[in-house]
Amino acid sequence: MGRTVVVLGGGISGLAASYHLSRAPCPPKVVLVEASERLGGWIRSVRGPGGAIFELGPRGIRPAGALGARTLLLVMLGGSWLQTLEARGAVFSQELLQQQAQEAAATQLGLKEPPSHCLVHLHKNCIPQYTLGHWQKLEAATQFLASQRLPLTLAGASYEGVAVNDCIESGRQAAARVLGSEPDS
Repeated sequence: MGRTVVVLGGGISGLAASYHLSRAPCPPKVVLVEASERLGGWIRSVRGPGGAIFELGPRGIRPAGALGARTLLLVMLGGSWLQTLEARGAVFSQELLQQQAQEAAATQLGLKEPPSHCLVHLHKNCIPQYTLGHWQKLEAATQFLASQRLPLTLAGASYEGVAVNDCIESGRQAAARVLGSEPDS
């Protein structure tokens, strides 16, 4: 009887893993399990007001739970705007940052309705990233899976990179680990 591999999640990493598993010399039976009504995970196209199409990509940095499932817009502000406010001695309150983000979305995207939920983080001198200790937690989880000989591997934006190419590569490497071949780096 042939081997069966279950891929949990039809996001870009799960799709990439399924593709690479199915293309193996002796491919296992691949069962892809997705909780939502569509494949693609966080990658999707959304038609906004006036017919504008927004391409939404994978995001490892989002609110947890149901709120994160409804997050459609991430606004990152910085550069000269932030530097100008700093030079003026502005206090960076959550209210100020939310107001600026809403104004930017209204001006640049025509989104006039206030958000139903808003989560504000100020990350000075950096780009959004995983929380402090993420890599240590990931390494501990990987070591636990190996020590317990659990037939699981992790892939996706929540683990090793949030960009589309990171997610595809994460899926490819997961497939290679499942097949027992060393993933090419």
